[in-house]
Amino acid sequence: MQVPWLPGNAEAFQAGAREENHARPAQGTLPVTVYRPSGAGPFPFVVLLHGCGGLRQKAMWTHWVEPWAAFFVANGIGAAVVDSFAPRAVEEVCTGNPGPWAVRRADDAYSVHAWLSTQPYVDAGRIAAMGMSNGGRSVLAALRANDERPRRFSFGIALYPGCQSDATSVFYAPLLILIGAGDSVTPARYCQQIQRVRPQGTPEVRLVLYARAPHTFDMKLPDRTVLRMRLGYDADAAADAPKQVARFLADYGFVPDKGR
Repeated sequence: MQVPWLPGNAEAFQAGAREENHARPAQGTLPVTVYRPSGAGPFPFVVLLHGCGGLRQKAMWTHWVEPWAAFFVANGIGAAVVDSFAPRAVEEVCTGNPGPWAVRRADDAYSVHAWLSTQPYVDAGRIAAMGMSNGGRSVLAALRANDERPRRFSFGIALYPGCQSDATSVFYAPLLILIGAGDSVTPARYCQQIQRVRPQGTPEVRLVLYARAPHTFDMKLPDRTVLRMRLGYDADAAADAPKQVARFLADYGFVPDKGR
């Protein structure tokens, strides 16, 4: 389905970036794929944000989107997967300047939030955001405390995000970050700094650091180099990540606490 894009950090749907061939259309829509539990709801929902390579490759769907969407649905939570690149004719932003894209993609997340809030099967008071890599960085940008949009996310989950733009940021909602010490693409030290500098009394930043995990540790694919990035899989981290997310969901009221 197509969801209307709403301005926020950017005034136009396209900002004329190199990846967009310098086009600047003001209006646009975002392709969104919805996974929902059976029944009428209303259900809590998670907006899922892809990484810097987009959703063109089948592996992104089969090894990241679909496993996480299935996890959420099994826990009674819907998932809305937004494609930030296809409608802008963008192939990837990994080899360009991905930082500004995270800020722009925060607008995409809020656009989907606004649309979800109008759907009868969605619990509009319980909508969260989760992303991987540049999508995780977009989650951080979306949850910055100085963002004053009328609709806000309940919490954020960021898998191996680039934290350098937010190393001193304060966030308006609880945040879970999962990242590996073996990640050479998005070094964990910046995410650790977020946790260290968090002012007392502000929402929790929960950081889980996996000792050897590389970038994309939860995608069961061979070690590889893609767009100059070293990517890999870590079975222990991949098995633990859903447990950490489930615990976070329970702690913040998205799913019942099953007596952990």
